[in-house]
Amino acid sequence: MSIYSIIDRKILIPLGDKLKDRNLHGEFAEAMRTQWLSEKDLADLQNRKLQLLVRHCYENVPYYRNIFDQRNLTPDDIRTRDDLVKLPILTKQLIKEHYDEIISKDISQRKAIDGSTGGSTGTPMRFKEDLETWNKLKGVNLRGWAWAGFNVGEKLFTLAGNSLVKKNTEGRKLFLKNLYDRLIMRNNKHDCTDITPEALRTHYDAMMKYKPAGIRGYASSLYFLAKYIEQNRLPVCQVKVVFTTGEKLHPKYRYKLQQVFRAPVFDGYGASDGGVTAHECYMHEGLHIAEEHCVLEIVDNTGNILPEGEVGHVLTTDLNNYVFPFLRYKVGDLAYIKKELCSCGRKHRLLGEVIGREGRAVYNKQGRPFSSIVIDNMMFKDLDIHTEECQRLYEKMERFQIRQDSHGDLRILIKPVDSKEPRETFDYVKDNFRIYFPDSKVDIEFVDDIPPLPSGKEDYCVSDFSVFQ
Repeated sequence: MSIYSIIDRKILIPLGDKLKDRNLHGEFAEAMRTQWLSEKDLADLQNRKLQLLVRHCYENVPYYRNIFDQRNLTPDDIRTRDDLVKLPILTKQLIKEHYDEIISKDISQRKAIDGSTGGSTGTPMRFKEDLETWNKLKGVNLRGWAWAGFNVGEKLFTLAGNSLVKKNTEGRKLFLKNLYDRLIMRNNKHDCTDITPEALRTHYDAMMKYKPAGIRGYASSLYFLAKYIEQNRLPVCQVKVVFTTGEKLHPKYRYKLQQVFRAPVFDGYGASDGGVTAHECYMHEGLHIAEEHCVLEIVDNTGNILPEGEVGHVLTTDLNNYVFPFLRYKVGDLAYIKKELCSCGRKHRLLGEVIGREGRAVYNKQGRPFSSIVIDNMMFKDLDIHTEECQRLYEKMERFQIRQDSHGDLRILIKPVDSKEPRETFDYVKDNFRIYFPDSKVDIEFVDDIPPLPSGKEDYCVSDFSVFQ
């Protein structure tokens, strides 16, 4: 650990906590302690926090009081996470319709701050949260970074969109936040919504000048930066670790990032709306769910809990947010929880593959979901990713995108590396998709560009077809 890291942890972060009325130092220490709790102790902690939250909701939150009364429930009916099925699912639409009713009546007595989602579709959702919620989730994030060998106080270079790089903040507030980020967290943030070669060059120059120990950002944004560096044969500063978050980390992204930056890649998952966060440890066997602070459920389209290993909707209950409680909140992602625990010895359940956002995962008409990994494999001839011939064909595509309409039919957009590439070069892609989508019409369309979403994330799959109600 560097001298600055020691000073940062012992002096600057506690000083920042006092100036900004936070407790990041204490929450980080607590997160490092609870990482080794037994399964029973984790469950007991979860259930105690859940009981307190439910009682608060019943007594102080009009929206939940109405739900309890309508269902003839009392707080004593929700004792464990298994009891949550007695409550309905909270959706983004319900939040918009009942926003004022979800705000706790005692908000004036709490340290409330405004929050918003990053806006994966370009349309953020507003909500409120406790300052305590922010503290706890930030402490867990620092724990995840520590698992990767990254110390608080080391330089971090961030390339991401609005969820991590705020642009729409008041002048003075933005100045103070930037000051905190730069001097205490040593986080040099850059907006990734522009990924033109000129913008990538600007990001590269800033990174090389800063010489960070760690790089963090959206998986696709860092991938495009890595490809730019590789294609232009540019030197890279020594980096200890690369952190990806905000979207699906495709295997080709992980490989390219490790190859270009010559550093291990650690993936993370989080939703500030809902208070869920999960991180890879050094074993890379899945994402440890921070179960000290949330209850995560995977459910089918009717809200029934699915067995571990089965893909479904992600629901989360934020155990810390008392000003704007999220109980069984439908985040909008599709994922599964692994059957096995991590071999590192920690007892948090592991989030397996996060397939992606609803509307950005693809289903066949028989209802089978296809993850981005499988979709990526379908772009290889004969579904073979290992032969040189198949890899050469794959590399003729600069980018691609799968679009599925409401009937389940598919359009595969391909931006070729060479604009003069014959269209029949990629006819094999249609054959691959027809194997898994036997009842769907499959067409290929050459395009000049496939722009990212307004949020800066890559729009890998877009689907209007849903087997979920």
